[in-house]
This record gives sequence, C-alpha cells and structure tokens, in this order.
Amino acid sequence: MTNNKIKVVFGTSADPIHEGHVELLVDAAHALTARGYQIAEIVLMPVYRHHSVTDSVKRSLPLSYDDRFALCQLAATEIEDKLKGVVEKISVSNLEKELVWQSSRPNFTAETMETMRNQTEAGTELAFLIGADSFSGEHPSFSQWYRWQELIQNVILVLSPREGYPPNRKFVESLREQCGKIVYLDEIKVLDISSAQIRKRLEAGEAPERLVREGFLSKDVADYIIKHDLVDLWKQNEDKKPAEIKTEIIMKTDRLECRVGKLLFEKKLSLSLAESSTGGLIGHLITNVPGSSDYFMGSVVAYAYEAMVNLLGVKWETLQKYGAVSSEIVLEMAQGVRKAFKTDLALSVCCIAGPGGATTDKPIGTTWVALSAQDGEWSWRFQLAGDRESIKQQVAQKTLEQLLVYLEAH
Repeated sequence: MTNNKIKVVFGTSADPIHEGHVELLVDAAHALTARGYQIAEIVLMPVYRHHSVTDSVKRSLPLSYDDRFALCQLAATEIEDKLKGVVEKISVSNLEKELVWQSSRPNFTAETMETMRNQTEAGTELAFLIGADSFSGEHPSFSQWYRWQELIQNVILVLSPREGYPPNRKFVESLREQCGKIVYLDEIKVLDISSAQIRKRLEAGEAPERLVREGFLSKDVADYIIKHDLVDLWKQNEDKKPAEIKTEIIMKTDRLECRVGKLLFEKKLSLSLAESSTGGLIGHLITNVPGSSDYFMGSVVAYAYEAMVNLLGVKWETLQKYGAVSSEIVLEMAQGVRKAFKTDLALSVCCIAGPGGATTDKPIGTTWVALSAQDGEWSWRFQLAGDRESIKQQVAQKTLEQLLVYLEAH
C-alpha cells in the first residue's frame, strides 16, 4: 500500500477512441485507488506522429490529429462523469503535437514523459498506462523502446492486461532491479474492442448508432463521426497506405544513402540539407530510401547568391570576401538550414562543376562540404575531376560519405 499522489498518462493513437478505452481508464483508476494511490489527474494524450523502431508499417497520423483530439475530449468528459469523487481532474494534452513542431521530427515516449515530468508539480509522480503486450513474449517490445532506461526512472509503469499477452515476469523483474516502478493491474479485465474493427464495420456501411447500442461507442463519439464524415476520411487514408518499412541491420552491400538512412533512424536524428551546385541531387538520393520522412525534414536549393542570403541567412559580406565556394559559406549555409528546419544535423555543399566559373585558386571540381550538428561544425574541401554531371554525382557521394563517417563515430 502507498499514499503516493500520481498523474496517470494514457497515450493513444486510437481512431476512434471507444468505450473500451473509457472502461479501461475508469477501471484502472478504481484499481489504483484501491491500492492506495491518490490520482490527481488522468491525462489523455493523442499521439501526433507515430514512430516505433519495431513497427514494420509507419502510418501518418498528423492529418487525423484534430479529430482524434476532439474525440479524446468527448471521452474525457465521459470519464470525468464516471470518476467523480475518485479523480480530481481529467484532461486531454496536446504535448505530443507541441514537441513534434518544436523538434521537426517524431518524438518518443521517453522524451514526452521527460517533458511532462518537468511540467508536473513536485510531490506528484507520473504513471504511464500501457498494455501488457509490450512486456510479453521472450523478447518484449518494450526492450526496444527509445531510451527506455530513462523512461522507467521518470514514470511508474502501469500495465493493463491484454488477453493472450501475459507479461514476461522475468523481464518485468529485471526492470524492477533497475529501480523501475511497475504496477500490473491483473485485477481488471479489458474489453476486447479495437478501433480497427470499429472502422472496418463503419466503412462497410454499418450505422454508428448500432455500435452505440452494442456498447462499442458513446453516443457523443458516434455523433461526431457522423457530423465530421470521419468514415469517408478513414476510407481515403486506407486508400493511401504507406509503403512497408522493415527494420534491418546495416549491411556493407547497402547503398550509401541506405546506410546513412538506417543510422539516422537508429540514432533518432533528423537531417536537413542546403544544396547549391548539386541542385537537389543529395535530397533526391536520400528520399529514394523508403521511410526517409522519419529523419529527413527537407532541403533548400539555393543556387543564386540572393537565395543563399534570403533563405539561409548567408551574409553578403562573407560572399564578397570568400566567394560562394568556400568553407565560410558552406558553414553559414549549414547553420542557416539547420536553424530553419530545427534539425539535429544539417549538410551543405557548394562546388564549381564547370565548364565555367573556375579561377586560379578554385579550379573546376573545387568542392566544399559542411556539417552542422549539436556537438560541433566541420567543413571539408575536395578536388574532383570529370564533366559537370560527373562532378555533381561525386559531390553528392562525398557529402553522404562525410555524414556516414560522423554517424558511425557518434
């Protein structure tokens, strides 16, 4: 028994949220209260953008976020009615959306909980409600979560049962040995309802009112689905299924851009580009890799001086003093694009691809590449040979090679 005051966080990408979720949160609140916890708040947190290293398919969630947030608000009102006198407050948080917009990349549970921990008053512990299926099997998927070691230090993990997925007791005990706080609510029963099943039935033409009568949806949620034509939106999204993305080991036979992409994904780093003479070629190579939107945020192709200044923040004084193809300029380009896209890493490149543009000290093939990162900035000069197209291809290759060296060393 304990008298800890806790804030329970329930993250969900459910579309739509249903009565199974409502009952889970109500039952979990009663079970935790019976165990001696004082629940100050239950927070429903819609996932803004999905990103899991164990998922083979990435689904884009931002377009449905506003509707999912609104549905969570309806569920919160229902939960509040059912838990009067038990829980002080029920709320819906947009923290996941805020974090993605701040960082320009998918955020992870460990990062979300760390931020929420900092926003929570002293004396209140965070409790993260999660399905026991993430702790089931010989190799539980939770062991692959990003920075899970930090997560178990920031939150109490509250495991809800899921039929057919008993938690791996040995694994759970190993978390406790690392000072993780685990609460398994084996006294509650979770309804076997899924959002996917509900969508399938509605897309097949069943009336939302029927699912209300069966206890799958609340009337308010059903009315929202009808009013906002969510069934049609779901059908459109189903017609645009993303390509399958498999997590694979990095092979020496992989193309350079694939090796770079896998490392960026593995290390949870975001990238932006500032290209001049290559005209977008490096971005073309990076986006040839399926799933590159997980780490590649975008690029600026700034060919003219005015574009470098206006779009990347390059200084006219630097251009006049050193010229476009110089260490100083590519560093300013990398700094500017990294700031614009708010990425962890930024690459920039300028070169004299020929056949014109050469000077005595800058012959055809002169190339400067720069990398801007949180832990430093670097630039490299290369002297390449060949025709214009060949030099551009070599520049793209050299640029990705430098990025690969950095990623392998960090």
